[in-house]
Amino acid sequence: MNKDLITKNGYEKIVEEFKGLLKEKSFWVKEKEIAAQLGDRSENAEYIAAKEQIRNCDKRLRFLDKIINNSEVIDISQIPHTKVNFGSHVVIEDLDTDELKTFIIVGTFEVNINENKISNKSPFGKALLGKSLNQEFEFEINGKFNEYKIISIKEYNFE
Repeated sequence: MNKDLITKNGYEKIVEEFKGLLKEKSFWVKEKEIAAQLGDRSENAEYIAAKEQIRNCDKRLRFLDKIINNSEVIDISQIPHTKVNFGSHVVIEDLDTDELKTFIIVGTFEVNINENKISNKSPFGKALLGKSLNQEFEFEINGKFNEYKIISIKEYNFE
């Protein structure tokens, strides 16, 4: 099975969330035990709410555990960024509009469109990978071909 790539920074955030959820789950387990002592569980709102919170924590913990165990952590400082690569901060120019756009190539579980972080597996991420400085390329979006030029490539600083 191919492992999903994840940056060291992204991996650390996932592990941090996992540890935080373990603490949160233990809180809800205690709350459930306290609520169970109050009597009839079928009509006990505190008990039902605590059970629901535990279920939600368990669901997220399973998801995070899969990411942690099925990811290949990449130290992007060990990768050359002379071409667009995993962990690259890329500025491109839309040759039709002269608009500059910035993207950061990250793993699937680190995508954040508000921070311009796109997946290395996304169609546009795949199109960017391997491109060189000043290289022009076409990318089709909804049947329309757009022309772009790579303006700058550097290692992304997650700090």
